[in-house]
Amino acid sequence: MLAHRRRLLLHVTNGIIEASLHPARPVIDHYWDQSIAIDATPLRTFSRGVRRDGIYTATDPDAAWYVREGDHRDPADKPTQSGKPGRRPKRYMYGYEATLAVTGDCSGLPGEDPATDTDSHLRVPALVIGMSVHRPGHEPAGNAVDVLTSLRRRGYPAGILAVDRAYRSAKPETFHDPARDMGYRLIFDYRIDQLGVQGSHAGALLVDGGWHCPHIPQALITATADLLGNHIDRHTWRTRVNARTSYRLRPKASPDARGAQRLLCPAAGTRPTAACPRKRRSLGRDPRLTVVDVTPSPAGPPEICRRESVTFNRRAGSRSWQETEHGSAIWVHRYFRLRNRVEHFNGYSKDREAIERCQTRRVRGLAAQALLLSFQIAHANRRKLAAWLETLHTETHDPRRRASDRYKPRDPSTWTPKGYLPDSK
Repeated sequence: MLAHRRRLLLHVTNGIIEASLHPARPVIDHYWDQSIAIDATPLRTFSRGVRRDGIYTATDPDAAWYVREGDHRDPADKPTQSGKPGRRPKRYMYGYEATLAVTGDCSGLPGEDPATDTDSHLRVPALVIGMSVHRPGHEPAGNAVDVLTSLRRRGYPAGILAVDRAYRSAKPETFHDPARDMGYRLIFDYRIDQLGVQGSHAGALLVDGGWHCPHIPQALITATADLLGNHIDRHTWRTRVNARTSYRLRPKASPDARGAQRLLCPAAGTRPTAACPRKRRSLGRDPRLTVVDVTPSPAGPPEICRRESVTFNRRAGSRSWQETEHGSAIWVHRYFRLRNRVEHFNGYSKDREAIERCQTRRVRGLAAQALLLSFQIAHANRRKLAAWLETLHTETHDPRRRASDRYKPRDPSTWTPKGYLPDSK
């Protein structure tokens, strides 16, 4: 019964949001590149929270404590090794959490100058197209999948999906596999303890989200971890990350209906990216190719070295794999554009609609909070759509407002996990 009511609430709240977008859906579908970002934002409730071990109960028992560190769950819900509740942190609040799906924009070229981008005003603004309200830190993966399911049910196409580390750390069967089954292509970042070799299949190594040759040098494997550990500088990191391209496996064909895909050895195919003694045809073709230093093994060469290509099923490294090279210019261009979109909408709705203030929703209960929040989000969508539509040229009128071009993006090829490289000029 509770599960049915939750599905009904999700249907109603997303229907309210869809109503704010419906008049402009043809224009949105025409200009939108189908990319989205998903993230959760906290919402304070008018009810005051109480201690878990006290004798009183909060007047809004559906809410919970939100912690700004870690996975946002109340330490009292996470017993320590001794079995006792964890220590309460300094930064926390009592309320709910809203998982929002925001339209993204990955168009254009990495590092493109806005002055030369004549179509910048045609890009769809950051709009919420799906949401789910829940207790803070509880089942973030499940709530994100619920939002994605609602989007697909309402006819939104699946494209690139950017998420933060909390979703990447979820179990593959709860988030990664369902999202990919719906057609979404995931991009995400990693914690320092998630870097380096993240898995293997047929001898190939999964390094920072990409499948690579088993003979990739160790210095390239640990490049990002070495930078975060202050063992190398930013210029060295960028050089090593760029050098990984020669060792990366390349797709031979598109994934099939089951999500399986064949990947080519770097030294195989008509355009190899590396020269390997085990692939004789790759030798002597181009002196600029990186020569693979093959390390002999008593067990013999792995499968990827014995064959031209190998099939990688959907579950091979599904928790860490992403089709865009982590740290590359295209990854930086996509990931941070999408992540900035969702953070922008969070700030916009908190400034214009005051969604974080509990005084705007003086009601108690998850359903009441979700309904009022959906109207606030819908009104924020209408604001942003009205401002954007005034910059478009139509058959009936010229643009009434000039598109803003104040933001000049940095060159993504100079990004490192410790900031951008200094200007060489």
